[in-house]
Amino acid sequence: MCFTRQDLARFSAASGDRNPLHLSEEYARATPYGEPVVFGMLGVLAALGHLADRHDRRLQCLSVEFRNPLSVGIPYRLEALEASAERACVKLYDATRLMLKATFTFVPGCENACETHVPEAACLAGAEDRKKEDLPAGTRVTGVYGPATSELVQLITCWGLSEKGATTRHLAAMLWASFVVGMKLPGKRAVFWRLELTFHPENGPQHTPLSYDVTVQDFDERFDLLHSAGTLSTAATRCATADMWAFVRQDSPRPSLRRLTDLIPRSDRLKGKVALVIGGSRGLGAAITQALALQGCAVFLNYHQCRAEAEQIRASLGDTSNLIELAQGDASEIEWCRTLRQRIVERYGGLDLLIGNASPPIRPLSFVPEKLAQFQNFLAQSVALASVPMSTFLNDLSERSGWNVLVSSAFVNDRPAEWPHYVTAKCAIEGLAQWAAVHSPKVHTLIVRPPKLLTDQTNTTVGRQGAMEIERAAAAIVGRISCPDSSSTVQILETFEMNPDASQ
Repeated sequence: MCFTRQDLARFSAASGDRNPLHLSEEYARATPYGEPVVFGMLGVLAALGHLADRHDRRLQCLSVEFRNPLSVGIPYRLEALEASAERACVKLYDATRLMLKATFTFVPGCENACETHVPEAACLAGAEDRKKEDLPAGTRVTGVYGPATSELVQLITCWGLSEKGATTRHLAAMLWASFVVGMKLPGKRAVFWRLELTFHPENGPQHTPLSYDVTVQDFDERFDLLHSAGTLSTAATRCATADMWAFVRQDSPRPSLRRLTDLIPRSDRLKGKVALVIGGSRGLGAAITQALALQGCAVFLNYHQCRAEAEQIRASLGDTSNLIELAQGDASEIEWCRTLRQRIVERYGGLDLLIGNASPPIRPLSFVPEKLAQFQNFLAQSVALASVPMSTFLNDLSERSGWNVLVSSAFVNDRPAEWPHYVTAKCAIEGLAQWAAVHSPKVHTLIVRPPKLLTDQTNTTVGRQGAMEIERAAAAIVGRISCPDSSSTVQILETFEMNPDASQ
């Protein structure tokens, strides 16, 4: 099973769930997932469509665990266990990793997905942005709901749902659950985790709009987990009741200029130097950009698509924002790098500091034959983001006795089980930096191995635990550059306590 962007657009149009996590490249890039993820309920519909036909059964209950986010373009393995006509369990796997588990319970009945009608109802244009402090127990939302008729028909046809024991109203209730979580409670910050949905006999009028009433039950501060419960009704007759759990994502971490200044006060140590930060608009790259500018360095901030964030980093320097120049483009493309080099040479005569910080989005990946294409693609992208700028600017760095700084990871030693591609990429890039140090001995080489950092990538309830602040890592890197140790051609930075000399 594989999902496409068209599948996401069709589901969104049918359900009214327009959460940007699923639809916006720019928004999703600043989340732990790095790219739009598949609607969880779309995965459930696809799972239902793979069950055997049930002409004499009616769906009564649905229980779903959304274990891990689904991605576009990734082939998933479906495992369906149909113990009887009354019960079926479907699991979706990415190789051996469980992504979704859906359990369907049926009772005797002869209803068909095309036999009932659900009137359309206008939905919100944008998802509500509720933070955890906006979600106390008792928070209530009500309204009228109805999926878009033609798009719902397309979903039924696309996924073969017409003979699976689910009526149009059943399917509408599934879409409603996605709408409530993704647009209302909590809305934009939602990551759907679990659903318990019970369907009631369809005794109410067929052409009356559906109405919903949903209330926050509790918020688990330990896990940022919201539990809501609600009903979907037509007239005074209940159609479905639901319990829904969703994680509420916190704001993406942004580097603090005040914290950086505390760690590495402003100075002119790097005045007259010119730096290029590959991947400088977010996370550690953004903090390094700010820290370099705080030391008087002129910085070219490279970003691929996040222009608004790049501009925010530049603006954060206030009176010294003119030290930062934005350089939009794909650093893995040789022609772009050559054009940027010409721009830097014409403006400043050359480059003193190259900071290689960019990486493709990182998802867990099993090291199995069916995942080797993804493995190799990640490796190729990662190596290109480091090797193309390095090959372009290495001679300039040599002429100016500059610095080649590679941001690697402590994971080259720790080696997480689900990140074989990431570990391999970082080891390969470190090897290239070591080679470059031997053949360009006038260049200072710094390989940085930070531990887990608090970035967009780790901005989850579990990911934030034990994560180091990006300002601390950035200050240590710039402090090392500002006070070079000439005793070693290649330096490896693995501890991030500030050098007292660098903070003066």
